[in-house]
Amino acid sequence: MAWRALCAASVLFLLALPAGASAAGQDGRPNVLVIMTDDQDFRSMPVMPQTERLIGEAGVTFDRSFVNYPLCCPSRATFLTGQYAHNHGVLWNNWPWGGYRMLDGSETLPVWLSRAGYRTIHIGKYLNEYGEEDPTEVPRGWDDWHGGVDPTTYDYYGMTINHNGKPKTYPRKPRNYSTNVYTRLANRAIGTSSRSKKPFFINLAPNAPHTVAIQSGATIEGSPALPPPRYRDVFADEPMPLYPNFNEEDISDKPTSIASYFPTQMTMQQQLELQDHWRGRMGSLLGIDDMVKEVVAKLRRTGEFKNTVIIFTSDNGWILGEHRLRDPVTENGKAAGVKYVPYEGSSRVPLMIEGPGFPAGRKVEGVTTNADLARTILDVANARSESPLKLDGLSLRRAARSPKELRDRGVFIETAPNPRAVPTYISVRTKRYRYDLQEDGQEGLYDLKLDPWEMDSVHADPRYAEIKDILRTAAEDLADCEGASCRKPVPPLPPPG
Repeated sequence: MAWRALCAASVLFLLALPAGASAAGQDGRPNVLVIMTDDQDFRSMPVMPQTERLIGEAGVTFDRSFVNYPLCCPSRATFLTGQYAHNHGVLWNNWPWGGYRMLDGSETLPVWLSRAGYRTIHIGKYLNEYGEEDPTEVPRGWDDWHGGVDPTTYDYYGMTINHNGKPKTYPRKPRNYSTNVYTRLANRAIGTSSRSKKPFFINLAPNAPHTVAIQSGATIEGSPALPPPRYRDVFADEPMPLYPNFNEEDISDKPTSIASYFPTQMTMQQQLELQDHWRGRMGSLLGIDDMVKEVVAKLRRTGEFKNTVIIFTSDNGWILGEHRLRDPVTENGKAAGVKYVPYEGSSRVPLMIEGPGFPAGRKVEGVTTNADLARTILDVANARSESPLKLDGLSLRRAARSPKELRDRGVFIETAPNPRAVPTYISVRTKRYRYDLQEDGQEGLYDLKLDPWEMDSVHADPRYAEIKDILRTAAEDLADCEGASCRKPVPPLPPPG
């Protein structure tokens, strides 16, 4: 009788399991899915309601998230290492200043997770110039590799993807719009991984909303992003929103380097060219919004959703005419947006995390950095770096439950000498302020509580002198920080005056 009762209980237990029982559940650790867009500014999120609902409202929105170096390759290297750029050494998009070959791939996030027993999968863009020397190469640490081969990564059709050592070029057909292809690959990887006994880590990296820059290999900006065919006309006639700092009338408070690059306000023709970029970007983000919806649906069908941490973010932002900023050096000679600079539109990105350990419906206003992502994922996975690398970020899992952990924090923004001869700078960003220091000694200080559009730097205002001195010291200390010293709190700041 006892045996029969045990059998009956077992049957009832099996019937109660969801379809496609979670592979991660067998291991006890959650899966991790990172979706990282390319050049998405934080102000663009309202065109992605499904993403905001499925990840933001269902999890934690980190409202003030910044990247350490607002440029694609240095930023993605920070994600893979958990280090600020001055520690990992990738300081530009292209060789010999940076690019794929500059990163030591022997100790990175996928290597650590693989050692810890995770199945690691990459889909989409990797580091700039990946595949240009060897399109069959699979970087260390990845069990299942579907990397976009540069320079084809910077087109929305006809891209070449290295499928585990076998490059495949996709015909230029509507079905093979890049975001659609990456979505299909992600859904296939989720299905395969759900039948494994290992938890999985997927790095899903679409190229939207980056410009079409295949001609130059993304060494300079290209033509506007392409929306998927189904959304081609949604923004075709929409006017670009003009923020208060668009085509700023008076930039005398800004460093003279900006004034020398952009001494006059933009012409109407340049504004229309930037509007074309905005329309393409917003249309391409509608495709990303569908991607998020589809991969979440796949996680649900396979029974993996409740045990998967989903991170949505971007590698850097993109400025379209704010403070007169635009890039005149492009493939087609028309004005395009810019990154690299410390202003909010360039350095601030969306960041939302949903899943076990991240309470639903919470907004965290303290500052975070992309250097936090590697440590957060290792924390979620109960894994370690097991390497000489010192991680510069902190885990956001604790901050998600107790936002006061970020109360006195300042995150570091930096750049390096580059082939475009754009002046370098260091910055520190707190919840209220950002202090900038250029290589030539010029300064900027913005009280973002009173001046969220960065219209007037207060670096010369005597009421902010003590604040400026504290933040300058913090920025200079962070310029050569390593590990725990990068997480040192900013000293208490007095009120202005």
